[in-house]
Amino acid sequence: MSDDTHLVSVLQLAKDGGVIGNTDLTLEISRARAFVDVIRSCSNTQNVLDIGSGGGLPGLVVAHDCPDINITLVDRREKRTDLLRRQAHRLRQHVPGRPIEVICADVAALHGTATFDVVTSRSFGSPDVVLTTALPLVSVGGHLLVSEPPDARGDRWPFETLAMWNASVELWSTPMTSLAVIQRR
Repeated sequence: MSDDTHLVSVLQLAKDGGVIGNTDLTLEISRARAFVDVIRSCSNTQNVLDIGSGGGLPGLVVAHDCPDINITLVDRREKRTDLLRRQAHRLRQHVPGRPIEVICADVAALHGTATFDVVTSRSFGSPDVVLTTALPLVSVGGHLLVSEPPDARGDRWPFETLAMWNASVELWSTPMTSLAVIQRR
């Protein structure tokens, strides 16, 4: 693992602004790296969308660790997207890479405008809300990665909604976190 001092300072901006709660940022970075691990295991990932980006977890960690991937962060709150733009600028000052796009919009407003190889979600909403909001943005063959509660078994995802999008779910677990890895076929 590389030195995360700069990444911590970037995320500290959100913590200071009250967007990230009172938590250990190094621990949150470690948890967000589960998203990075899954993204790296997916073949041909060129573009990633992080929905409900808030303070930049996991989106800015992905941008830090995968600088050659196009990263788009979307949040509907202007205060948060203004902060995300400052964080993205600060990150790219020290970690060169592709520009990080920040969009202030409701995620559903992106439906029909673009699809992404990977969509990430952390604390966005209920399983049904996450699926109906995010799956229209996942390209066929792409993945939706969603943080799971500690006791997750991967069975909380509505079968009917998964079937409607010809999607399947698998659980990716590490000692730090669990993710639902949902693939559109």
